[in-house]
Amino acid sequence: MSFERNTRSLCLKVIRPLLFELRNSYKRTVLPVNTYHRFRKKNHQTSQPQRFKYFLVLDFEATCDNNFFPEMEVIEFPCLKIDSSTFETLGKFHIYVRPVKHPLLTPFCVNLTGISQEMVDGQLPFSEALTEFLKWIANSDTLLHGPQANSALVTCGDWDLLKMLPNQCALSGIPIPSEMKSWINIKKSFLHSTGLYPHGIKDMLAQLNLEHEGRLHSGIDDCRNIVKIMHGLAARGHIFQITRSFSNRPPVPRT
Repeated sequence: MSFERNTRSLCLKVIRPLLFELRNSYKRTVLPVNTYHRFRKKNHQTSQPQRFKYFLVLDFEATCDNNFFPEMEVIEFPCLKIDSSTFETLGKFHIYVRPVKHPLLTPFCVNLTGISQEMVDGQLPFSEALTEFLKWIANSDTLLHGPQANSALVTCGDWDLLKMLPNQCALSGIPIPSEMKSWINIKKSFLHSTGLYPHGIKDMLAQLNLEHEGRLHSGIDDCRNIVKIMHGLAARGHIFQITRSFSNRPPVPRT
């Protein structure tokens, strides 16, 4: 019995320090609580295949004034064609448009958009600019409607295609193109991805830790920043889908 007690005592003297060291070693290798969330977020930010092959990012700029301005007209018509797998720009459509109803830009409009009177004088009116845009779409492997649609228009808000386009088409006496009757509102995409409804482009960029580039209310610069936001959301795993559409819809009353 004495031998057994001595053996047990010896074993405990040897094993206990080893167990203690092993336990401390395990504690030192345990990840901090927030590490799991960082790893989870990183894994969550892998891109997934998008439903559309291409995105056409569009942002109209229009005549305006500090107060009420009737019959706004498009004066900048930019659009970027984006590869949905890389978010690289594959093509660009960008023209300035001559307003017809109110041909002179207000000082407020010039200051807001950076578009001078000289930049719109002598340019195509909207009806012809739209024709050029539809030609550009047709020649770029881009289908925006129908069962074979492989692309989607993208805007920041619904104003461009829900209000401005119908009113401009009514003013120009032309129908709304079927290619432009559905779109992705990046604000709603941001809401679906983050749970937060954003105030605008700068707000979305800031929340995604991205830098704003260029001039706010420059149509082409806004398009480029929208692409950055889309890329940031896609990195979080967001799959873009149509957020708004209409068909055979009468123009929105001018207010």
